[in-house]
Amino acid sequence: MKKRVLSKSLTLTDICKRLTIPTKSLAFLPRFCGGNALELLVKDDNGCNWTFVCSLRKTGYAKPVLQKGWRDFVLAKGLTVGDKVTFYQREYFDDGIKVFGTVFPRSCYSIEVERAIKTVQD
Repeated sequence: MKKRVLSKSLTLTDICKRLTIPTKSLAFLPRFCGGNALELLVKDDNGCNWTFVCSLRKTGYAKPVLQKGWRDFVLAKGLTVGDKVTFYQREYFDDGIKVFGTVFPRSCYSIEVERAIKTVQD
């Protein structure tokens, strides 16, 4: 089953520095377990694997951002302001973690890119 984690039209900050993620999307990400960063393994629509580091602010409210690995993805895909990225989560029960007879699903993430429609202006 595929669940949409987040969908976002990219801003200049998203392109040049880091991807800011809505706080409500934290519910779909792996637990931080007391830390403020985790690696997120993501597969793109061409089947290439990417590793993004998702981090939270150490103080104040939890504002998640993708930093390490994100700019490599932006450059490789030639993303520009206005392009849209959508992250999905898929759960697999067949190779999940089994604890006392209960299978906890393994989550995998994917990303899709939708190009902004550019108009020619005189």
